[in-house]
Amino acid sequence: MEKRLLRLIRPGFGLYIFVLLAFIGVNLYFHLWYVAAVEGVVVALLAFYTTRSYRRRKREILKNLEYLSGSNAPSAVGEPLHHMPMPVVLLRISGGEVIWSNERFQEISDCPPHYNNVNIKDLFDDFDLQWIIEGRLKRPDFYRTQKGRVYEIFATLLQTNPNKDSNLYVLLYWRDCTEEQALRKRIEESRPVVAELLFDNYEELAKNNTEAGKATIMAKLDDLLNEWCAEADGIMKRTDRDRYLFLYTEKSHAKFAEARFPILEKARQITGANGLPVTLSIGVGRDGSSLQENVKYAHLALDMALSRGGDQAVVKNRQNYDFYGGTTKEIEKRSRVRSRMMAGVLKSMIEESSSVFVMGHRIADLDSLGGAAGVVCAARNLGKKAYIVIDRHYSNAETMIQMLEGHPAYQGVLISEKEAMVEVDANSLLVVVDTNRANFVESPALLETCQRIAVIDHHRRTADYIDNAALSIHEPAASSVGELVTEILQYIVEPGNILKVEASAMLAGIVLDTKSFMIKTGSRTFEAAAFLRRAGADGVDVKRLFQNDLDDYIKRSDLVRRVTFIDGIYAITESDTPIDRALAAGAADDLMNLTGVACAFVLYPFEDTISISARSLGRINVQLIMEKLGGGGHFTTAGAQVKGKTMEEVKNMLKDALIVYNYEQK
Repeated sequence: MEKRLLRLIRPGFGLYIFVLLAFIGVNLYFHLWYVAAVEGVVVALLAFYTTRSYRRRKREILKNLEYLSGSNAPSAVGEPLHHMPMPVVLLRISGGEVIWSNERFQEISDCPPHYNNVNIKDLFDDFDLQWIIEGRLKRPDFYRTQKGRVYEIFATLLQTNPNKDSNLYVLLYWRDCTEEQALRKRIEESRPVVAELLFDNYEELAKNNTEAGKATIMAKLDDLLNEWCAEADGIMKRTDRDRYLFLYTEKSHAKFAEARFPILEKARQITGANGLPVTLSIGVGRDGSSLQENVKYAHLALDMALSRGGDQAVVKNRQNYDFYGGTTKEIEKRSRVRSRMMAGVLKSMIEESSSVFVMGHRIADLDSLGGAAGVVCAARNLGKKAYIVIDRHYSNAETMIQMLEGHPAYQGVLISEKEAMVEVDANSLLVVVDTNRANFVESPALLETCQRIAVIDHHRRTADYIDNAALSIHEPAASSVGELVTEILQYIVEPGNILKVEASAMLAGIVLDTKSFMIKTGSRTFEAAAFLRRAGADGVDVKRLFQNDLDDYIKRSDLVRRVTFIDGIYAITESDTPIDRALAAGAADDLMNLTGVACAFVLYPFEDTISISARSLGRINVQLIMEKLGGGGHFTTAGAQVKGKTMEEVKNMLKDALIVYNYEQK
């Protein structure tokens, strides 16, 4: 062993001496005595230095091998390591210098047997020792060499002299797991994925087409889905006239996800006689512990897709949801029968409760507070004590708060979170309005405390939605929560029993979210407004709720003045100082009046966050853009709050989100 080691640490030494002696011989032949003498001295000094240096290196290697084994027999240690089938290499941690390696490592790295002054990066240019410096004894990821082999690397630290950092070494063991990883990949790619598909606008297409037209549409859709199924090498079965069950593998799912489910766009190319395109909602379940769990995930994902307006794919795994599509406007599908049924369930829940608590989202606006007032109206007429939980200090509805509290029936109705926690009991009902996000409600503590929960909302559902609600009245096609509450209220309360301030409050919410009946306004919206007008809603009172003082008007004008444009259609402006959410929303609405603007974003600081108010006219889905920043909302109205970032960082994040959105829509 020691002879082999000596050859390794004295690479080509004999050859060097032979060449130098040859030069001396030539000089002696030509009688160049002085030159030969000088060369002889140089050769002697070089031989002395080299021999001493290599002896020291030999002792260093042997000492490290002895340290590793805990024995005093270096030959007994070196032989097993040198012939070990697993690649082994000894490195100096401070610089990555290769001190020693066995034959197997030399084969996988093309490391020369004489590796004097060879660095690990000379062998593997992307190899780093940071994980060892961080105190890990196993590389956190697998390492793939240039030859395509995959290794799991383990480390053992060595230190010959505790007082010197330069004497800190690491012995690396390379376990070849190429075949193991290839098998693991094949197993992962063959795991089953379950998808539920719904032809979500079947009813709309069916009622506007003849029997022959319906058959033609279904035939085209079946051909398209069968082609998609064949592409995935999967199995598809129709379970109802408008529903399908699709089984395929993770390998095919990766392709679908990367292409962002192009089947959605292909389905829209099938149209009925009236030009209405076919839209699909797809719920995908994957990564479950069993096939049954994947079926459950697929069902939840389909519910999520439908609650977000349909025409999209939602993928559910163990941790979260992924969303694809959702670029078309929602189609109004709710019926009076459904509204009457939901009103009956809510009425029963109120009657069975000891008290009713109503709350909206953080930083309440006119729509959330107006919707809450409608629920209070229903509870009062059913003989139950009702409260609205609101934070007065962080609200954009101060004028409405003053209007409601000006009526005797609302004395003591608007309370804080602390007061609500004192009043609530085990039989209390909590009604959440104008949001479905658990982490965005006015009082998360109250949400956790109450066991009986109802949700009334019109925003597209997000991954962190309230999933333990006994009743969920969720209609993304509705213009506002004021419209939803008004529809329900018609089946619980007579118009004469609605207070004027309540009717005005609900109408103000509708006016706010529809931008005075200009955006996302359907026939049901006007019907709700007409009912509120019959109940006593006053247009002048509503207009008064939207009045701004001179200071706010100047701030809005300044925000519009500072606008910048991206691609000519994205308007972005920012405020250096904190402003009200209502003011930011108003500035965004003002920006939408500019020629050529497709959507607008207003960025402003609020406490420890940078908030964004986003608006569009329907060509661009601002909800999808805001979701990339952790927010949400509606197709035309959305927002986000980003913590721990500067204004410039959030602006860059928004620009990146716009780039990703544009890419996804191609």
